[in-house]
Amino acid sequence: MNYILGVDGGATKTTVQIADISGKAIVETVSKPTSSKSVEISEVEENLNAGVFSAIKNLKSPKDIYFISSCFGFAGCNTMADLEIYKKIVFNSKLKSYLNPEKSMIYNDTRIGLEAGSSSKNKIIVIAGTGSNCFGVNEEGKEAKANGWDYILADEGSGYKVSIKGLRAVMRDYDGRGEKTLLSKTILDELGFKDILDLSEWAYKKPFSKEKLGSLAKTICQTAKMGDKVSIAILAGEAEEALISINTVVQILGLKDKNFDLVFVGGLFKCIKYFKSVLTSKLKEDYPGTKIIPLIDNPVNGAIKLAIGNL
Repeated sequence: MNYILGVDGGATKTTVQIADISGKAIVETVSKPTSSKSVEISEVEENLNAGVFSAIKNLKSPKDIYFISSCFGFAGCNTMADLEIYKKIVFNSKLKSYLNPEKSMIYNDTRIGLEAGSSSKNKIIVIAGTGSNCFGVNEEGKEAKANGWDYILADEGSGYKVSIKGLRAVMRDYDGRGEKTLLSKTILDELGFKDILDLSEWAYKKPFSKEKLGSLAKTICQTAKMGDKVSIAILAGEAEEALISINTVVQILGLKDKNFDLVFVGGLFKCIKYFKSVLTSKLKEDYPGTKIIPLIDNPVNGAIKLAIGNL
């Protein structure tokens, strides 16, 4: 039987959805990460297959399955080299016979998130989660991206970057190189440490985990609510970085004097007063006609929409 396949492959989990040819969801499953920047390539393939075949098993008739159109959105699929890697992963020996190679699309996960968040012809998505990214499409079909090059090259406006700045502020306070900050207490309390020097072992303990470090952004937001000037400045600085990414995409797409949807997604936007409100107030000044939309829909639904549109 013919179906539509959508995959949202993230750094923490992978969501797989199978829909009928009208786009109606039939089965949805969740498996382990499929971001090549988070796990080994062999694990990406293994986790992708586990998710897809788990979904197939949950169909009423799991035999003679064929996906006439499919769309995969992967975190970490940023360059042509990444795309070639993901093509090999997607069309692996176990999965390729189920796929129509002429109707199988592979994108960065921002593309499917944008499609899930807005139906406008002019639209931009900005991600401020553990990582960050900004991606947009205009009415002519032109695409543009800014940021999202991961934690070494470019991850400004992310929970990870907020957390790194917070940890460094604690060490500056400890050394006497920087301002006093309540983070020296709140971060230690969050981690269950009694001594600031315990941070050294924790931060450098292998294996490295961007998610582990990025989780401290929530603590820094709470500390900002306590009036800590250092925390407030960190969050305001990263809101400014998110704005720079948005401005860059707006300029490339020629949307400065046009109305467009702006989709927000990511845990950092839960920090309402000191991150989200700082960013949105500046956006309303620069682009008064912009419609700001939180991403409520499941990103994997965006993958299904793109796959349907490709039929």
